[in-house]
Amino acid sequence: MSFSYQEKQSSSPLVDVVWRTEDQTDGIYIASADACWDMIFITSREGKTTVLLSGPCFKTTRVPYTAGNKNFGIKFSSCTVFTNIPVASMVNVTKSLPMPTENSFELQGITWKLPTYESVDQFVAELENRGLIKSDPIIKSVLEDKNAGISQRSVQRHFIKTIGMSPRRVKQIIAARTAVGLLLQGAQIAEVAYKLGYADQAHMTRMLKRFTDYTPLGNKIRNQKV
Repeated sequence: MSFSYQEKQSSSPLVDVVWRTEDQTDGIYIASADACWDMIFITSREGKTTVLLSGPCFKTTRVPYTAGNKNFGIKFSSCTVFTNIPVASMVNVTKSLPMPTENSFELQGITWKLPTYESVDQFVAELENRGLIKSDPIIKSVLEDKNAGISQRSVQRHFIKTIGMSPRRVKQIIAARTAVGLLLQGAQIAEVAYKLGYADQAHMTRMLKRFTDYTPLGNKIRNQKV
């Protein structure tokens, strides 16, 4: 691995995980599909910071990294939505946010002071307090296999409108990411396929190749969290 990696849980239910890395060499990281919003803060070894906003992705992404860069990011939960950003313009898209000063950036018409890895929870709480992010109850219900209270057709339309992909695809992506996590914990491939309801190992292999770019064994050898 050409970068160090650390993660922590957030106090906010709107966040899946907060992570940080330090790049030790130049290289390319293949980011898996994640079906959620992300924010990434990249500080170069010269001290210049770039802020990125990534929309929900159902494709893998080649992400270059540079020796000396220090990065941290927020991976929001799959049921978290940005209320004022049309998701159609952000599916499989990463955008650099404007930075009026070296210590601030603009998001949804508001200028924000750059957060740190340690202060991320306060930043997320402020986003929520201003109504810029929220948990979507329909997405949450469907992903928890609960009754969403609306028709299946309405559920499909709602997912396309709010997360940019179908419930089936979101669940496939979550399953693939869960599979990689279990494999890295030492679980056997056949065990993981059975536990997650794949038809067989070949089915799981196809899904992991599609959403992570690696086979189950490849993900074990790669040994990197997705």
